[in-house]
Amino acid sequence: MAGKNIDLNVYLNAVKSEADLVLGTIRHKGAKRFGKAFGISAFMVAAAYFGVYKPPQDKISRLTEKIEAARAMSQSSAAYKEVRDQLAGSYGSLPHLKDQQQWLSNAMIDSMRADNLTPEMFRPVVETEASGLIYQTSSVQLSVRFNDVYTWLLRLEGATPMMHVSQLEITKKPEMLGWNIVSASVMTAIPKKRFN
Repeated sequence: MAGKNIDLNVYLNAVKSEADLVLGTIRHKGAKRFGKAFGISAFMVAAAYFGVYKPPQDKISRLTEKIEAARAMSQSSAAYKEVRDQLAGSYGSLPHLKDQQQWLSNAMIDSMRADNLTPEMFRPVVETEASGLIYQTSSVQLSVRFNDVYTWLLRLEGATPMMHVSQLEITKKPEMLGWNIVSASVMTAIPKKRFN
C-alpha cells in the first residue's frame, strides 16, 4: 500500500466526463424538462443550509458571545474584589464616624499618658472636609527628653486607628540640659461613608 502512487488525473477525468454527460443531456433534452428536479434540488440545498448548517452556526455564535461576556465579567469581578479588599483594608486603619467628636484628642492624650508625658499646650481639634473624608488635626507642645520623643512618635505613627504626625519641630530647651521643646501636629482622616 505504501509503495502505490495514487493518480488523481483518473478521478478528475471521471468527474469531468460525468459533468459533460449531465450538461449534454440538459442541452439535448432542454432545461425546462429538468426544471422540477432543479427546483427540488435548490429547495433541498436551502433546507439543508437553513435547517442543518445555519442553526448550529448561530448557536456557536451566541455561545461565543456569552463566553466573551462571562470572561469580561470575570475580569471585572476580579478587579472589583481587589479594589474592595484594598478599600476594606484602608477602612480598618481609619477611625469610625461615630468616634468623630473626641477620638483624636483622646488618642493623643492616651499616647502621652503611656509614656508619662504632660502637655504644656494642647490645641483643640480642627476639622476640614474633602472627597468624602473628614480630616482632623490637633497640635500639642511638651517638654521631653529626646529618647522620650522617639518613643512617643513611634507610638503615634503605629497607632490603630491611624494617626499621622504631619508637622514636628524640636528645639533644645536652653535652661534645662538634655530637655527639648517639641511641637507636633497630629492628624487623622475619618470616612463619612464606608462602602461595603
